[in-house]
Amino acid sequence: MKNSLKSKNIISENRKAGTVIKTALALCVCMMMTGCGKESENLKTAYDCLTNLDYAGAMSALASAESAGEDAREIARARGIACIGQADYASAAGYLQQSLNSGTGYPDKMDVDTNYYLAAAYNYLGEYAAAEERYNSIIAYCDDTESYLLRASVRLKQSNFEGAVSDFNVVISRRPNDYDTVIGIYEMLTAIGYRDAGLEYIKGALSGDTGRMTDSEKGRMYYYMGDYTQAAALLESARNADGSVTSSLFLGRTYEAMGEYNYAANVYESYIGTNGASAELYDQLGLCRLKLGEYEAALEAFKAGIEADDGTFAKSLDYNFAVAYEYVSDFNKAYELLSAYAAKYPDDADAARELEFLKTRITTTE
Repeated sequence: MKNSLKSKNIISENRKAGTVIKTALALCVCMMMTGCGKESENLKTAYDCLTNLDYAGAMSALASAESAGEDAREIARARGIACIGQADYASAAGYLQQSLNSGTGYPDKMDVDTNYYLAAAYNYLGEYAAAEERYNSIIAYCDDTESYLLRASVRLKQSNFEGAVSDFNVVISRRPNDYDTVIGIYEMLTAIGYRDAGLEYIKGALSGDTGRMTDSEKGRMYYYMGDYTQAAALLESARNADGSVTSSLFLGRTYEAMGEYNYAANVYESYIGTNGASAELYDQLGLCRLKLGEYEAALEAFKAGIEADDGTFAKSLDYNFAVAYEYVSDFNKAYELLSAYAAKYPDDADAARELEFLKTRITTTE
């Protein structure tokens, strides 16, 4: 059945490995470089590989570091980060816990950073209570605001709505004018089935605005409220004023929501033509082309997005690239690409189901 595959339209998902790997590498590289000399050359190489999302290269360098007797705590930690990048979350959790166990017993900044990675690994494994414990440890050590936001996310996944709201309220009280955070809270609540509760945060921010909110922020909020006319007007103004990828992304998505796929595609192409390649907008452009039945153009857009991507949008782009080949009835290529995707993201049940479908469509050569 043609077009069995469903493309992925991801805005707020964490984009898994790419985003997680980058969040704290600057800190860990700084720690590593200030605490070691020539003897840590392999560790430096490993962290360079991690920065470039070269996980196999990182693991190779870490094996050399172990043979050279370099810092065991750092090696275990870096192996954990590399395993997250490879979607091997169980091994990641083991290595990261090993790194924590190798500490002095007195928490330090490296332990905090390692706990963030460990919580992410548990989150991916679906071990939400264990992830919550890691955030509890971080909050106990440094009362970090971001940890409240992340803890709220795993609390929601445990159906602890009241606990999540308590954490959200802490974050809002500390960041009263951080409207990106308000939008993030809406997205978290909506993803878990609490859209109405998320809309209350959006409405509260809009009603409490004292003139600090930008047109881009207002436009995104009206987009989520479903007021696309108001959203389009504000986001068009924002695009002209700030030229940001965010304003163009949501302006295009607003027109998509109104069924204006040609106009949305023009918005994405206009940004790319003016500002250069954007993996995120190429992904959206490809989705528009699929909606318009322009399947070859969709393939070109997803391919350009993959070439421009630094790993942040790899999950969405890789999946959608496979989808586009299914749309042009190249089932063998779709199967090849989706098999590689499933190996990289084994927790994606949709991909596993679609692979079973594609097995009935591929042709084999004797």
